[in-house]
Order: sequence, then C-alpha cells, then structure tokens
Amino acid sequence: MNSVETPVRAFEFQTPWDKTALRERRAGDISTVSIPTNIYHVSYTPEAKEVSLFFWGCNFSCRECLCKKNVYNYLITENLGLFDTEPTCVVNLPTRFLNLDELTDVLDGLDVSTVLLEGQEASLDPAYLPITEMLHKRYGTRNVLCTNAYRLPPLEHTDDVQISLKAFNDELHRHYTGKSNTRVFENVINLYKSGKKISLASLLIPDYITASEIERLAEFVGGVDKNIPFHILAFFKAYSSQWRRPAPGEMEEAGVLARRHLNRVWAWTGKEKMTCEVLRIV
Repeated sequence: MNSVETPVRAFEFQTPWDKTALRERRAGDISTVSIPTNIYHVSYTPEAKEVSLFFWGCNFSCRECLCKKNVYNYLITENLGLFDTEPTCVVNLPTRFLNLDELTDVLDGLDVSTVLLEGQEASLDPAYLPITEMLHKRYGTRNVLCTNAYRLPPLEHTDDVQISLKAFNDELHRHYTGKSNTRVFENVINLYKSGKKISLASLLIPDYITASEIERLAEFVGGVDKNIPFHILAFFKAYSSQWRRPAPGEMEEAGVLARRHLNRVWAWTGKEKMTCEVLRIV
C-alpha cells in the first residue's frame, strides 16, 4: 500500500432523536422518563442469560463493516449461514429505535445476568450512562461494552470493556478505518490503569491485516499485561471485498505468533459449533 486512501462511507449515521429534547429529559428521573436511545435490535441467549443490545452509529468507516451485509446479530439461528454467503448489496439501515421505557419493557420479560452493549458503536449514544445505570439498578447485570475504543463513554456503570484492535501500523489502520489508532492505544492503556477489566480482539485478513500484524498487536497488548485475553477472529466478506477468508491453518499460525507475547490467546476460525441458541427479541 503506497498511499493512504480514505474509505468512502457506504452509509451515514443519522441521529434518530433530537439532542435538545434529550438534554431537557435528562433532568428527569431515568426510571420514569422515556429517554431516546440508539438501540435498534435486541437478541437474547437464554442458556447464558445474556442480552445483546445493538446500537446504531459509528466513528469508524471500516471497509468491511459487518453492518454492510447484515445489521442484526449474526449468531441468531436464522443468520448463521450469512458467514459463508457472498454479499450482494448494502442492507437497509435501521429506522426504528427504542426509548428507555421500551427497553425496560423488553428486558422485564427476560432472565438476564449479562448485557453486551454492541452493534456499531454503543459509546456514541448520549444515553449510554442512563442505559447502563438503569441496567445495574433495575436488573443487577454485568454490563460489557464492545467498542473500538476511539472514544470512551462514562463508564461508572460498565463492568467490562471488550476492545476491537484493527491494526498496529497507523497507516494501515487509517486505510482500513479512516482514523488513526493513536487514541485507541492510549485508551487501552488508560482503561487498564484504571482497573477496568478489559479484553482485546483483532481480525485476521489474509494479505492485508496479516498474521505478522496480529503479532505486533499482541506484542503491544503484552506490553500492557501478558494476561489480558486476546481473541483472533476470522475475516469473512461483508461487502464487495478483494480479500478472502483465512484458512484454519492461517488462524492457527496467527495464534502461535500471538502466544509469543500473551498467555491467553484464542484463534477462532468461525466454524466453531454453536452451543447455545440466540434469539431475536427486537
């Protein structure tokens, strides 16, 4: 790659609520006021008592954003086959978003102990703190933020942070996401120093974000703490991509390289058997 090329967004995030109204509503009691959110999809794993809240809106422009192919949880039973299908077009954007009262109506009917705040980028929702505070106070859940860590929300009511590291090389990171990784690395270090429980994940894309690049990321993480969990995920096509899915042997090679620097490494091929059923709730 000879020069940095800024990715073109396949779609733009549009705020589904009025910010002035949200500021006015924040003065009220979060248990009774209908605060709007960026949540458009909710899935549930009964056996694990785990809910996933999917938020719309992102500050990266990743070339292979999963939401270009499907905006709902890929682990829902009817979506499992999407891992292997060729993308044909960019999907329609979400148009319906839950407010806080609607979210509690959904969760009141579920036995839940863990909530994953994911989708695109949950950290961008101005209602992030009221949401996580409600989850702690009403349900006593373990709240897990899944994030690119470019910008962090108030984390008083967040228990764990799962961070996606895209690339170690800053030029490569800019080419893939449109943004520098400097702030991401700073936030990883600051989160660790704050005592917040963190884990990291990176995507292996053959001939692009390679096993050697994954090793450089693992070396960075190991410099923070060798016992931080590190997951290597297999790329699959979500848009009209020039890249291919890695073979199982390539995933294992990346795992071997990462284990030079870290004690807790998992290399997932994407072919693992599901052990729990994931249901679509909203």
